[in-house]
Amino acid sequence: MSIEDEARVLSRIPMFRDLEPSQLRLLAFSATRLDVAPGDVLFHQGEAPDAAYVILDGTAVIEVTAGGTTHEITRLAKDTVVGEMGVLTGEARSATVRAGEPMSVLRMETDLFLALLDKTPSLARSVLRDLALRLQETTRALVKARG
Repeated sequence: MSIEDEARVLSRIPMFRDLEPSQLRLLAFSATRLDVAPGDVLFHQGEAPDAAYVILDGTAVIEVTAGGTTHEITRLAKDTVVGEMGVLTGEARSATVRAGEPMSVLRMETDLFLALLDKTPSLARSVLRDLALRLQETTRALVKARG
């Protein structure tokens, strides 16, 4: 996939939709494309955050281990971002993320992701909106599980 192709893919992702074409190309150029085999882990719960990932293809499985038991929390499909919470907070990863099927991702180092947020207020708003929506979904799921 060329830089132009990756920039087009990034433009479909709600978080990046307000970026200029030149910013999308820079992001695609600066990020590292990885192909991940089913079962391979992008990052483990408890690790220090070093990157956020854009899922270009495939499905990521999000798992949390508590009390010695691992629970699948959700699955994320292409055109989504994972790992940005740790990058934003600097806190240890709150979940393990692994490939549920063959997956292609763009790995954005922490410095790149944070620099984009600093330079692009519309991206910062999009990240906040995305995180708020995920929090709402999580709250609804907790209420349903307890109800």
